[in-house]
Formats: sequence, C-alpha cells, structure tokens
Amino acid sequence: MNKKVIISIFAVISLIVVFVYKYDDVHSDIDESPNYVGSENCKSCHQTHFQSWKHNTLHPLIFRPVSDISMIVGDFEQKNSLVTFKKEDITHVVGSKWEQVYMRVIDEEYYPFTAKWMITAQKWVPYKVHKWKETPASTKCNGCHTTGYDAKTYNFSEFGVTCEACHGGGSLHVKHQTMVVDAECSVCHSKPHTGDADIVMSTKSTVCGQCHSRGQSMRAGVDGKITAFNFPLEYKPGNDISSSFVPSSVNNDKKGKNWWGNGVSKNRHQEFADFSFSKHAKSLDDLRQKKNPHGGEKNDDCLQCHSQDYRSAKKGEKPTLKTAKHGLTCVTCHEPHGIDRNIKGNAGANKCGECHLNAYATLEQTKKHFPCPIDKVNCADCHMPRIVKTGGDFTIRSHAFRIIPPSASAKYKMPNSCQNSGCHADKSNEEMQRIFHENYPDLKIEPIKEALQEGIKK
Repeated sequence: MNKKVIISIFAVISLIVVFVYKYDDVHSDIDESPNYVGSENCKSCHQTHFQSWKHNTLHPLIFRPVSDISMIVGDFEQKNSLVTFKKEDITHVVGSKWEQVYMRVIDEEYYPFTAKWMITAQKWVPYKVHKWKETPASTKCNGCHTTGYDAKTYNFSEFGVTCEACHGGGSLHVKHQTMVVDAECSVCHSKPHTGDADIVMSTKSTVCGQCHSRGQSMRAGVDGKITAFNFPLEYKPGNDISSSFVPSSVNNDKKGKNWWGNGVSKNRHQEFADFSFSKHAKSLDDLRQKKNPHGGEKNDDCLQCHSQDYRSAKKGEKPTLKTAKHGLTCVTCHEPHGIDRNIKGNAGANKCGECHLNAYATLEQTKKHFPCPIDKVNCADCHMPRIVKTGGDFTIRSHAFRIIPPSASAKYKMPNSCQNSGCHADKSNEEMQRIFHENYPDLKIEPIKEALQEGIKK
C-alpha cells in the first residue's frame, strides 16, 4: 500500500479517536434532566425581565434571609407584650406589603416568632402563639415561598419566587444558550438553541395557581410519618395541579374562615379557585358553544378576547378556534415580570376595555354603565371589590369577577361592591340597597355554581 495512503488513513483514524474522546469529555457533565440553576443565571440574557421582576413584583420578597436590618419593617419601639424578641433575633422575613412574619432557625428548620407586624394597620398581632412549633416553614410555607422545593428532603434552590418557579429548572436552557460562546461547543453548535423545548413558557393559570391556592397535600415526610403540606407537591410549570392536592372549598371550610356564604373567597391565596370558575377562564369554551346570543359569527379573530395562547402566539403561529387550548388566563391581565406596571394606560378600564368594548363605550354616553363619576371609580371597583382579607383588613381584590350587591352585606356580613374601600361610607346599607335597585332594577346575580362550592379540581 502506498506510504502516503497509509499516513492519510492513520491521520483520519487519529482525528476520529480525538473527536470521540473530546466529545465524551466535553459532554460528560451534561445532565439531560433539567435541574435548578438559580435566577442569577437568567440575568445576563434576560436583563429587562430580570430587573422588572426584581423591582416591580413582590415575588422575590416573600421569603428572604435578613441581610440588612432595614428589611425588618415592624415598629419595635411600639410597646407590645406580644413582642418577646428583638430585631437581632430575626434571621428571615416573610412578606413586605401587607404584613410581615418574622422567622428564626432552630435545628435547621425555619419557625415563626409569635407576633407579626401588620403593615397596613401599623400594629402587632399574635401569630401562632401556641402553635409555632407546629408551623415549620418546610411543610407550611416553603412550597410557595421558595423555588425548587423538594418535599422529600425539604431542600430548595432559592428563597422567594424566582424565574424557575414559573419556567421550570433551567439547567438545559442555560447549557444550550452557552454552547455558541463556549470555544469547544461552538465547533459543532454555531447557532443558539431555539424554541421552548428546554424551558417552560406556559400561559396556563395553573402556573400561578400552584401558589395562589389554599389547601393540603398529604405525604410521608422526611421522618416517614404522614405529613400535611399546605401547598401542591411536585408541580411542574405548564401541567395541571396534582389531584393529591385537596383545595379549600365551601364544603370543607367548617369554620367559615376562607369563604363567604355566597361562595367567593374571603381569605388570601385563593385567587386561582375564584378565577377558575369565572367567565374569563371559561371564555374559550363559551365561544365555541356560542353562549352569547348577541355575538356575531364566530371566527379565529374572536380568539383575541377568548384565548390567551392565541394572544401570546407570534404572527403566523397563532392557533385556530379548533386548536386553541386555553381561555383567558392570569397573564391576560398580569404581566408576570411586572413590565406593564410602569406603562401608562395599561390598567383599570383601559385594560378591560380591550375586550369589553360595549361597556367601555358607554362610560361617557347617555346610557351610563354605572351611576358613579367615571373619574372616581373603574371596572375593578365594582367587578373586583376588595373583599379578601390580609394585613388585618380587606385589601385584596376578588378574582371571581362578580358584582357583590349591598344586599350581600346584609345576608353574609361581607363587604360589597358599592361600599368598598371607603366608598359611600356615609350611607347605611339599607339606603345603598335602595339606590342599587333603582339603578339596576333588572340585574340578576347568578348563583354560585356547584363546581365552585366543590373546589378546584386541577
């Protein structure tokens, strides 16, 4: 055999051996199962979303180690026998807007102190005074107040609700995106990985519902005993919530702590339950069944107000009436990174008016949609009244999207849409019932459906 041919064959074989060795060496640390890598790994590529999430939302603030004493907002100068601890004793804080719970670490577990500070009311109130030992954060809080929580070990990736709580473990995504800048990877990978195969980009309401739900999951804990976890377990963004999670409902709320008598939420962390049975959540099904007798001919264009996956899809990739998967979801109104917080005209009546054109058009017309001055109230004041309690007062808006008439206050001892957040505080409930009937004589409030009373199923 020609000497040159032998040398050429040997060179080719050597290159193949080197390539195989390097391939195996370079890919030896690649785990094809996504795991949590931390929000800082998202920051370099997603600056706008990262900074907005960090500064415009409450998610990163719901559970934090104390790195600066200014993070503790409670007034320790206020004399109160409940406060048996000092600022210096606090290792972690929970909350920053309505109320703040203070934590300490005992035997590697997080436990609350027995007083919490009500930010809106500016006062101390008792908290788990006799049950603080029965309130370890690992089973009562951390499934929603941390990211990457593992119910088997009680470990988690990060404090607070960070990127991967909604997008899933980002290890594969980070690895794929760095391939084009890594010298060894760029030999084979010249273009960045595209699509969402390595990261979750779901608009389903369950992504929010994994935490904005109240209930319990029963599971054997670290010690082998059956343990109650106050949140869904092993939720993967984009999926349904596990059937092992038993949500709070009118039927199992024996003390009436979480639900009003008419079936809408009284307590916080229940937005998903209210929303799931609202017409907004059912908008796609209602469109397909053409439940609105006054609607015109249905076509794909209707999906702009009836389907969030249609609204989110790029031009040319939009689903049809037949292929759309979801009705309106949480992200229809809430940009999850808080980017819309600083955009003028992106809230209140303007947001609702994108779809509720007829009601929006009558605001300044002869036929009034409501009798109050338009510069004093907006859509949410009537349709999303503040009837949900947190921070010692009714400060959170209902997500059932139901008008609560003054008569409901008399029947269920609850706030109503007209006398809400200080409105019409000078009038008696009897007078407001009369005024309401005069303005809306034909309005019928639909009864709560049985499905809502049974609780959410997914």
